[in-house]
Amino acid sequence: MSLALTPGIRFIVTSLCNYNCAYCHNEWEQKTKPISQLEIKLIDELIGSVKNLGGIEVDITGGEPLLKAERVEAILKLAKRYEMYTNLTTNGYFLIRDSEMLYQSGLDEVHVHIPSLDQYLYRSLMRGNADLDLVLEGIDRIKGKIPVIKINIPVEVETNEKEIPTLLEYFSNQGIIPRFIETMPTSSYQTNEQRIFDEFIKSRVGDNAHLRKSYLWGINEYESEGRRFETLRCICFDRKCNICPKTNFIHIDQNYKIRPCNLRPFKIQAKKGNCSKQIRKAIEFLEQQIDIPDDYKRLWGNNYVPLRIGDNLKNTEEVLKI
Repeated sequence: MSLALTPGIRFIVTSLCNYNCAYCHNEWEQKTKPISQLEIKLIDELIGSVKNLGGIEVDITGGEPLLKAERVEAILKLAKRYEMYTNLTTNGYFLIRDSEMLYQSGLDEVHVHIPSLDQYLYRSLMRGNADLDLVLEGIDRIKGKIPVIKINIPVEVETNEKEIPTLLEYFSNQGIIPRFIETMPTSSYQTNEQRIFDEFIKSRVGDNAHLRKSYLWGINEYESEGRRFETLRCICFDRKCNICPKTNFIHIDQNYKIRPCNLRPFKIQAKKGNCSKQIRKAIEFLEQQIDIPDDYKRLWGNNYVPLRIGDNLKNTEEVLKI
């Protein structure tokens, strides 16, 4: 079988976090000991194996990955050795402290979680020792050093949705792209289809927003009056198992277990000297999946038929039953 992995590999370097976000679905085990030379060699082999299969990107996330800055630095430097594009997702609390390390290690792109520009709402959503001013100062510190900065904005209906225009204007004026994210469903809110979520965001931004491009599993970039923004929702909400192997990342958790699908218990313990074979096995597992597990259908609801590209949307007010 000829396998090709796109776009690459994602390291979940820790489950620890100094925040306790209301919308977080952290599911990784804790690990606190410092990085070893054996780990570095294993990370090297994992990245090299993915590169050989056509992967082009290395992502780093957590928990809060900068709580393990040593591990982040090692991954970034190894990724650069393989000429892989690098991306870090962070709550931003440690950006001031680690801005120089991230720059010197060659980080290409950073995503910072900021659900609100209102101090009170920000803290109520992010919790922990959340400090909006500290995060905004950290973003100022990396501007001009990290080539691409995006702001992850989980949209909580009837919580921060009214801030969508403000968030778009504030970050666009700094050359930063805001990314509006559909959060996990709750007992009072069921997810719809991605285009319905997009229409929801566009209705808050303005009627003249137009689609510029789509990439990965359906991340959409729009432009409205010269300002760019993105929309994103979990690939699993749209039952896209058929495109996952070519559009999603292979996850490596902090115990170096290869997890091709976060919805399923299937995982492989990475072992030095065997990573290429193990990565291939993980991709083969993904290619055998045709739909999400029934447990998640019950959680997320299964009472809609996903719209197809080219379908005509109904009147916006009729579609947006949120």
